[in-house]
Amino acid sequence: MTAFSSPAAIDQERNYRWSRARQFMEENDLDALLIFGSDRSDRYDAGQYLTFDRRYQHLIFPREGEPVMIAFAAQVATQNMVARERGHESWIADIRTGAVTQLGPQVIKEKGLARGRIGVIGAGWGGPFFRYGWVPKDAWEAVQAGLPNATLVPVTQEYGLVMAQKSKADLAHLRRASEAGDVAIRAMMDVARPGASETEIYAAGYAAQLKLGMRVTWMLFQTGYENPSWGEPTWLIRGHAPRVLQADDMVGAEIFPNFAELNTHVNMSFTLGKVPDQTRRCHDIARESYEIGLSMLRPGASFREIFEAMEEPTRRNGAWHLTPQIAALNPLLGGGPSADGIRDQLPDMAAKYPFVEGGERMPFDYEISEGMSFSLQPDCRFGRHWSLIGGVVAVTADGAQAYNTLSTKMNHIG
Repeated sequence: MTAFSSPAAIDQERNYRWSRARQFMEENDLDALLIFGSDRSDRYDAGQYLTFDRRYQHLIFPREGEPVMIAFAAQVATQNMVARERGHESWIADIRTGAVTQLGPQVIKEKGLARGRIGVIGAGWGGPFFRYGWVPKDAWEAVQAGLPNATLVPVTQEYGLVMAQKSKADLAHLRRASEAGDVAIRAMMDVARPGASETEIYAAGYAAQLKLGMRVTWMLFQTGYENPSWGEPTWLIRGHAPRVLQADDMVGAEIFPNFAELNTHVNMSFTLGKVPDQTRRCHDIARESYEIGLSMLRPGASFREIFEAMEEPTRRNGAWHLTPQIAALNPLLGGGPSADGIRDQLPDMAAKYPFVEGGERMPFDYEISEGMSFSLQPDCRFGRHWSLIGGVVAVTADGAQAYNTLSTKMNHIG
C-alpha cells in the first residue's frame, strides 16, 4: 500500500505538482519550462517529477495547455501505453521521440510560444554535482538557434527550491525509503563478524532494500578503524579481492534507498570488538552535530547558518570531517562543505597530494520551507579514526521530523 493507491490520490498529487509549477511560471513571467533530462535523476529530475513517468526524458511544460515529453526511444511510449492498459495512472499523453535540439523548438512553436519567455531547467546551478548544469554547449546553441525570437532563462536553481517542497504523499514515500535504510543497516549488522568479507555485508544491505521494493543504485562503503577514505568500495572499481573483517573492526556506509523516486541518504557506522577511544570521541562529536542540525531545521531558517552551526563541534574539538554534514534532498540542490580541516589532520595526505583542499562553500543560501527534506550526515575524524552517523529528516510546520532511528548513532556488535 502506498500514498498513491487510488486514482484520486494520484490526481491530487498531479494537481499539487502542476499547479505549483504553473504558479512558479506566473511569478517569474515564464510561458513554458523547457526541461532537459538529467542522467542522474536521483540528484535532479524535474521532468520525471512533472510527468510521473520515466526518468531522464526531456519535457516541454507550458503555462497553459498539455505538456509534451521528448523521449529517447519508442520503448518509453510502449511502457506508458501498457501501464495505461493495465489501469495505472499516467500524466503524459503526448510522447514524441527524437532530438530535443529539434523537437524542443518545434513543440514550443506549436504552442505559439516562439516569442515567449522560456524557463530552462538544466542550465545554471543544479547542485554540487551539476555546478554548471547538464546541458551540453552544442544542445544549448542548437535550441537558441531554433528559437531566435524567444528569451531563454535558466531557472534550474529557482525551480529546484519549488520542487523541494514535497506533498504529504511524497513525504510518506520518503519515510518509507528512509526506514528501508535502517532495515539495510540491521541486515548488514546481522552478517558482520570476524572473517566476513566486505562483499557479504554489502550484499546483505543491498538485498534488504530490494526486498522492500526500493530502487537501489549503489552504496558508499568502507571498513577499518583507521581509514580516512570514503566512497564506493574499490573492489567495485578495480576488481581486487574484498577486505575481510577483523575481530576489532568498523563498517561505515552511505545508503541510498529510493522509493517512488524519492531519494534518501542514510549514513551510518557500526563497530565490532574493542572500540578505540578516538572512535568513540568521534561519535560523540558527530552526534552533537546531528542534534544541532535537527534542532535548527525549521521553516524560515537559513540553510547556510545550519551547515555552519553543524561545523562548530568538529572545529571546537580540533577534529575534521570528510563528507558534508548535511545535504539537501529531492533535489540534491546543495550541501555543507566537505573535507574541512583535512590538510591539518592528515599531513601525509597533504604531502602526497599538495593540491587537494577542502571546505568549499555553496555559492548561495536559501530559506528552509515546510516539506523540504534533508540528510543529516555528520562525520567526525581525528587523524585516521572516524565515526559517521545520520538520517533523513523532513521539515514540518514548526520544526523537523526524523525518519531514522538506527542510523542516528554508531552501533556495536558483540
